[in-house]
Amino acid sequence: MTEGVDASKLGTQPVGEAAELAEGVYQLKVPVPFPLVFVSVYLVEGDEGWTLVDTGFDYPEGREAWEAGARQVGLDLDRDVARVVVTHFHPDHLGMAHWLRERSGAPVYMLESEIRHSREVWGASDPSLLVEHLVRNGMDLESAQEGAARMRAGLTLPEEILPLQDGEKVDLGAGTARVMHAPGHADHQIMLHDQGREMLFAADHVMLGITPNVGLWPDSEPQPLARYLKSISGLRGLGADNIVLPGHGPLFHDLDGRIDELLRHHEERLELMHRTLGNEPRTPFAVSRLVFRYALSLYERCFALAETLAHLEHLVTMGRAEKVENGLVSFRAV
Repeated sequence: MTEGVDASKLGTQPVGEAAELAEGVYQLKVPVPFPLVFVSVYLVEGDEGWTLVDTGFDYPEGREAWEAGARQVGLDLDRDVARVVVTHFHPDHLGMAHWLRERSGAPVYMLESEIRHSREVWGASDPSLLVEHLVRNGMDLESAQEGAARMRAGLTLPEEILPLQDGEKVDLGAGTARVMHAPGHADHQIMLHDQGREMLFAADHVMLGITPNVGLWPDSEPQPLARYLKSISGLRGLGADNIVLPGHGPLFHDLDGRIDELLRHHEERLELMHRTLGNEPRTPFAVSRLVFRYALSLYERCFALAETLAHLEHLVTMGRAEKVENGLVSFRAV
């Protein structure tokens, strides 16, 4: 896909460092131990304390980045944090919420439905449902067991997480932001829109240079791709001058332009999936191996399978594919 939206000149600091984006608003690039390299967390200063948006993956390098970044901006993690807002349950966003809660004493907030979902996912020690899902969709048992064990490794959650509702207003430093439900990449993901400062804290919903993984998992709600496409289409006209602050990748301004790129991207992916299917049934895993031809780790193969499955299910709803279940799940073009 040809990129037409330019990156902002803000947020170009190295991984592990913080940079001021606007008065009292900072981006900290927290390293993560997988190919995305870093996750962006945001620190917003206010009269009653700091609001932290997302937390990062919990491992030593991530904690070190928080310590250094907080010192850099004059934030005392032991005394100055007013609240922590987590956009969704993935471990690179939720992972250090427990540590920050214990360290600061500040309350942690998530969308109410995401609190329940997070406890269901990370409280389960048995990955058998995920193994079954991967195998039914074509992955061999040994790989499925190894992949599921990695993906469902334990994550400690705060004992108490306070609920947010879609449309609710939350204090964000000197301003306020509206909670916006943003399904697709995660069923219960949120963004924060600070209209006064023209900032959209976009989590992993709209990013530049990469597209969010929109996958179908055993704990997913139906039709994640349809819900994602509807959600991003509905963001058009949100604000031409907004700066978009994503969870990964560069900051940018042209939200409508990026939405158009993302919609074209998924049109192209759906067409590629349809061509790859042909008339003979193929499992989603077999299709994923043909569509994602570059080298992937087993962890990434699981995500490629989930993304392929979401696109194939969407082709079925479009009347362009047929689902065949005979022990294994397969699809063929129609």
